Amino acid sequence: MKYLDYNYENHIMLSHQVLKLIDMSMLQKKGFSLARFGIGEITYLTNKASAILVQQFEHYKSYAGMTCSLDEMRRQLIQALKSTDIAGLIPASRLDFWGEITQDVLRDLQFMPPKICCAWVMHDLVNKEMFWEWIRGKKIVLVGRRSEHAKPLFEKRRVQVVDTVKLEGYQELDKVQNYLVQSADWEVALISAGIPATILAPRIAKATGKVAIDFGHAIDILLDGENFNHFQRVQEWNDQYTDSDEYGRADNPG
Repeated sequence: MKYLDYNYENHIMLSHQVLKLIDMSMLQKKGFSLARFGIGEITYLTNKASAILVQQFEHYKSYAGMTCSLDEMRRQLIQALKSTDIAGLIPASRLDFWGEITQDVLRDLQFMPPKICCAWVMHDLVNKEMFWEWIRGKKIVLVGRRSEHAKPLFEKRRVQVVDTVKLEGYQELDKVQNYLVQSADWEVALISAGIPATILAPRIAKATGKVAIDFGHAIDILLDGENFNHFQRVQEWNDQYTDSDEYGRADNPG
């Protein structure tokens, strides 16, 4: 059996290297995906989905788009991890516990992504001019719950947003994927839709030959700035949908 070094901390690409890699793919007209595996994704990727971690994530699951069964979510996340061009993983230097859990997941799957960046690479980039210089001149589609609200912020920075698409939970994945595949007038999709974004990015890149980036809370940072409070937004979401079967039950396949 081939030896795999699961200490991926030594192989994390820097932000400018990630952007350069994407540009190379675009020049070669190859599809490219960046899928991030943060706390939610790693929770559902643990061996048989660790009951304790799943319970701890209960408060966040609806907001994060977890609207299917545990087994289905784990299966889809494994597929995303193994098919994405670059995997965003949690550095142990930033969250020691979750870095160790991520390594355990990789050992269990006996898999190491060929290219790795920080799970929060886009969160770090949106506050840097380097990102905006890179994205100008590219045709962007924003995908996710807050995409329409974020469009003016991109346009204010002279970024061409050709479309916005709402994605609300796992049950809308196929519909959104079909729409993006049929829509020709975009080059880069920035997807901020919780766990479904992780699954969708590799699918879209493979199906279209374009760039699909799991953008995550980078869109919240743009919209809310220093006022962005993840826990507060989750609480407001849960309060809004407490009695809703559509979003409030993780065992609802949609």
